[in-house]
Amino acid sequence: MNAASVSGTTGVEDILGRLAALAPESTALIVDDSEYTFGELQAASDEVSVRLEPGSRVLARLGNNAASIVAIHAAWRAGCSVVTASTMVPEAEVSRRATETAVSNVLTPIAGALTVEVADTGARNAAPAGEAVVMFTSGTTGTPKGASLTFSALRGSLVGISSGNGLGNDGRAPRQPARGPRMVLVPIAHMGGFLGVLTAWWLGKPALLVEKFSAERVFGLAKRYRLGTLGMTPAMVWEMAQADGDATLPGVDSVIVGTAAIPEATRVAFEEKYQVPVLRNYGQTEFAGAIAFERPADIAAGRRPDGTVGRIAPGVEVSIVDPDGAPVATGDVGEISARAASAMSGYLAADGRPADPGKWLPTGDLGRIDKDGFLFVVGRVRDMVVCGGFNIYPAQVEAALNDLPEIADSAVAGIPDERLGEVPVAAVVLHRGATGDGEAIRQALRACLAAYELPRRVVFVDAIPRHETGKVNRDEVAKLVQEL
Repeated sequence: MNAASVSGTTGVEDILGRLAALAPESTALIVDDSEYTFGELQAASDEVSVRLEPGSRVLARLGNNAASIVAIHAAWRAGCSVVTASTMVPEAEVSRRATETAVSNVLTPIAGALTVEVADTGARNAAPAGEAVVMFTSGTTGTPKGASLTFSALRGSLVGISSGNGLGNDGRAPRQPARGPRMVLVPIAHMGGFLGVLTAWWLGKPALLVEKFSAERVFGLAKRYRLGTLGMTPAMVWEMAQADGDATLPGVDSVIVGTAAIPEATRVAFEEKYQVPVLRNYGQTEFAGAIAFERPADIAAGRRPDGTVGRIAPGVEVSIVDPDGAPVATGDVGEISARAASAMSGYLAADGRPADPGKWLPTGDLGRIDKDGFLFVVGRVRDMVVCGGFNIYPAQVEAALNDLPEIADSAVAGIPDERLGEVPVAAVVLHRGATGDGEAIRQALRACLAAYELPRRVVFVDAIPRHETGKVNRDEVAKLVQEL
């Protein structure tokens, strides 16, 4: 089979069924040394889909396992939209998302099988037309906000990736025997992993899901398969750069790094150790992936200004604007605003429906574009902490801290970390007469926060540093924690 087998305008909602019809015996997914064909995944998805409320939203507890892939495509088979929640997300947050999106079913995939448990919430609300997925992501309020993305938006992102790989807009059919797989190391509950699986299939390749990253696991898989391009977080690149011995990455042509900025020292150490270029990628959930990325041709030609995240992605327009929304001069710093076919329909409003965001979406990031078209990200408008590729919202952590009986006030900030990029830390004010123990506080927070959200250090202060407006001075918080 070749690309001609999938000519015409192909969609995303039926991608599993379409590829199963074209190549049912071709390997679609590799997980923990087990291989699943498109036909097997389609059959399992069909069994689950008939148990769902057609056309509604469903919430899926997603991990990097085969059953989670079944859950996603079962939902789409039933005409449902998928609300994602990582298996690392606490139950309280799962309940909040389920309530806010009025899901009819909660899907719990069973790792090691193709089985999905289905619970009925009793809700019976139709999903917005064309909605494919709702992912909860960063917001200026500190509470994760649901971003609604349509099948058309996902397709827009896939077409851009396909174009970048020299293929047509309609993707490529699977082959039998299968091509080399595309490895997915990041969680599929987040856009990087979610899109990673779809990208593999759009390119006619199996997706190779890794449940838990380790450098040793990557070395072993690189010897077994020709992996080509690897998508990694800065923390993963750091661990690979620190690996002992003379390990190599045969068949790896490049590494794409997203989710957070990668320290220059980490990039250089990795490239020197493995002789494999690390390509920076800048994207957001709200745009179903990349806004800009580095091109291998630019790297080969030596066109790599220090600190750039590359050139604007195909199909994306970027404008750098001042606080009033007016474009700034070339080279000047402003907020990065973008528009693309892959953009979200909007954040969820109070009624659970996406609110129209307008033609241009502000990213909340500060950046500049030079005269040669290279984009640079220089900071964040928001206070979000990005730890090892995971987004942490200070206000959410502070709320959990302030719920503890001994704490009167708190503030959370990020401090630099060589491996993870940033880690969260907290300054805490105790109630009069109360005593505190940092490790005891961290343990108490485990009931309501994910492990990556836990402050790495908790210090006790008399008062939280604040600006004149009353807002927390997070720079001072970070400095205070580092000095104590």
